[in-house]
Amino acid sequence: MQSEKNDILLLAPGAQASIQFIDQHEEASELLDLDPQLDTSAAIIIVFHVYRLGESTPSNELLSMIPYETRMNITDESRFLDLVGSLKTSLKLSPFPEESRLKQQIPLQELLLFLIENIRRNTEMSDNIQAVKQTVAYIESHYQQNITARQLYSIAGVAKWQYSSLFQSITEKKPLDYVLDIRLKHAKRLLLQTDDTLAQIAHAVGFKDENYFSRKFKQTEGITPRQYEEASSVNSSPILMPEVPYKRIVAIGYSLGDLLSLGIKPVGADVEIIGKRGLYWDAIKDVEDVGLLGEPAKIRELHPDLIVHSGFRQDWVDELASIAPTVLIDRYEPVYSRIMQLAELVNRQKFAEQWIYRLRTASKRMWENLAEHVDVKQTASVFSIVEGNLYVMSMKGFGVTVYHPDGMQPPPKVKEMIQAGIPFQLTRLEHARAYESDIHFFLMDNDPRTIGLYRELMHLPYWNSKHADQIIVSENKYNFDDPLTMDKLLIELPQMILKKSYSQSHFM
Repeated sequence: MQSEKNDILLLAPGAQASIQFIDQHEEASELLDLDPQLDTSAAIIIVFHVYRLGESTPSNELLSMIPYETRMNITDESRFLDLVGSLKTSLKLSPFPEESRLKQQIPLQELLLFLIENIRRNTEMSDNIQAVKQTVAYIESHYQQNITARQLYSIAGVAKWQYSSLFQSITEKKPLDYVLDIRLKHAKRLLLQTDDTLAQIAHAVGFKDENYFSRKFKQTEGITPRQYEEASSVNSSPILMPEVPYKRIVAIGYSLGDLLSLGIKPVGADVEIIGKRGLYWDAIKDVEDVGLLGEPAKIRELHPDLIVHSGFRQDWVDELASIAPTVLIDRYEPVYSRIMQLAELVNRQKFAEQWIYRLRTASKRMWENLAEHVDVKQTASVFSIVEGNLYVMSMKGFGVTVYHPDGMQPPPKVKEMIQAGIPFQLTRLEHARAYESDIHFFLMDNDPRTIGLYRELMHLPYWNSKHADQIIVSENKYNFDDPLTMDKLLIELPQMILKKSYSQSHFM
């Protein structure tokens, strides 16, 4: 079993357990400050039997009060350690006379009572959390109605002060902020999927009127509802799609996102690495995986009539060319050039031209709108942490959107990378401060190595001294510069910068 600090586990008589300590590293320094002699991987093991009066075999009568295999969290650690210390001292007493034996029983009984009280409190807390979770579900299904904070904690049957705290621990938002987020989420869906007026959409998702809806939308998203609709309209273009001259296309490397953005689903692609890291995972679940570099054996089985290669290396290009016509597109090409090359190949020029025009227009508008709220000419550095490796980005992925002519400025070291044509480079924790800027973006995956490296970085004096507003944490799925991701990023970036949609605490 795995255990954390302050966990208590009661095992059945005769049971055995192997204990694995987790999260030791981040707490070690704090524990050693309190007690230099303390082993941070220590466990206190107490073995005892309970006998009924006059009986010689142990009784399990405590089962009903402290069920075995129950995990308890001890909130009053100092009291628990005092009781354990008293028990340890009493066990050193001579078993005679009789009063010494009674003294040995007192600290054990106090410890048992302490554990029973903790079980009761833990159970009550669990019930309250479940009640609050039910109100979260209530909001999801009743967001169109008038919802008040009083109504929510009354439904939960939890005290107001406790309800708000529990709600924020579950959702990371205050109750009414969460209601607003749910309403805006459904408003975005209606903006993209219907021709309803703003007044109709506002009423449908629970807002009082159109003006209030528009004001809240812009405060939260950084753009107006109609600007959101325009920025997201690329994929619902009314342009009639001409027939593609190829029926079975295999995408190697970053051509996957580019093809999908042009309305073409390949029969094979790097599903497990690039696919899962991108925003388009749902769209490629039935696409065959051909590996990161495009493995010829897998590709041959798909009988492709075109292979688009925009990958890391060109290990098997000659062999791939013997399978089907193979076109190389440099993944470091500027996005507009790269998309037009691919569009000409698959007869999607008009679609690509329209997207380029819309992106340029929407990007300029986004930065102009942001400039009303923040200094968009600040310097910004972009870091990506992938499987525990730290990279600094220049004009690639997320950086293409951030370093827009009307957007944020690269710090000197990143500017040198851009001038040298270096799209990104691996760096070390101790060197990361060389990319000092006003704002630092960290794009991360959920790999434990990534989270561990980020925590280690944030504990370094330089980064630990940074103000919370100077560090923005988001997901690595935005670190692509295909049209699908860039369209989405125009919506998400203002939220990140305005601190509306990220949570650094998740990684700490």
